[in-house]
Amino acid sequence: MIELKQLQFFTACVEEGSFSRAAEVLYTSQPNISKVIRELEQELGMQLFERGGRGISPTADGKTLYRYAMEMLQREQTIADLSKSRRANTLRLSFNQSRSMARAITDYRDSRPEAVDMQLLEGNTESVLRDVEQYRSDLGFAFIMDVQMPALYYNLQRRGMHCEVLHQTNVYVSMGEKNRYSRSRIIKVREMLNQNYIRYSDDFFSLENGLCSILPVMRPAMERALISTSGQVILNLLADTDLCNICVMPVFAVRLYEGVRMALIEPEILANHVCIFREAPSGEAATFLEYLRSRYRQELRITGNDRKEPV
Repeated sequence: MIELKQLQFFTACVEEGSFSRAAEVLYTSQPNISKVIRELEQELGMQLFERGGRGISPTADGKTLYRYAMEMLQREQTIADLSKSRRANTLRLSFNQSRSMARAITDYRDSRPEAVDMQLLEGNTESVLRDVEQYRSDLGFAFIMDVQMPALYYNLQRRGMHCEVLHQTNVYVSMGEKNRYSRSRIIKVREMLNQNYIRYSDDFFSLENGLCSILPVMRPAMERALISTSGQVILNLLADTDLCNICVMPVFAVRLYEGVRMALIEPEILANHVCIFREAPSGEAATFLEYLRSRYRQELRITGNDRKEPV
């Protein structure tokens, strides 16, 4: 009999395109992943993956099984979450790395008269979309450039999801004091070309990929950029080296990391902070979303506009 664990391992392998990356996601070993997939193939009597030097890809049978497996896992997760959703004060969020979001979540938790059971996931935009799509999160939050919004709307429509734009802001380059442009309030494209960058993600909806869509001349610099999934590592490297990062301005009274400065990209490039959801938010999720809306309205009253100067 096929077990849910086998399907979880199988779907992770399809999504990650590698047994080793699936092992990292599932916090297990690659030999264990290989063993489970081999047993699943033997039990079903079919080959599920093509193995190659650059990773794995699902066979035709594997693609069919993936569709059925996802349906089963989503139903299982929905049942498992049913009791959680009935509990008062439960909030499940997924979001891009953001010190402003961390501040908003902390302030919200402190403002609630009763304790809130929070389940927080951080990752790139594609992982945020998956978390909401697969019911792991009630709400997802991501920073999406204006040029990427049509693709996001199309992606959400295909996956049965929706979004709301909460805030629009300029895109900046952050850097440490060792960078030659650290004292500049504005940085022009020609000054950005020969910089060395570090980025949080290389997924389709990353700010860096959005920047390259607007400014194709930036693509070589972004392709050679370092990648780190640790926000703290990125901040430390910005402060201690001449590396740069594409970012948005912190809000909610969050000050810049010590030793890090920001320069506004010229010409102006805009990004949106969006909230992603499957159904209309209710319960604690609706309360948090309204809280975040009010925080942004308050931010606009304080600053007068959303084109803030670096602090």
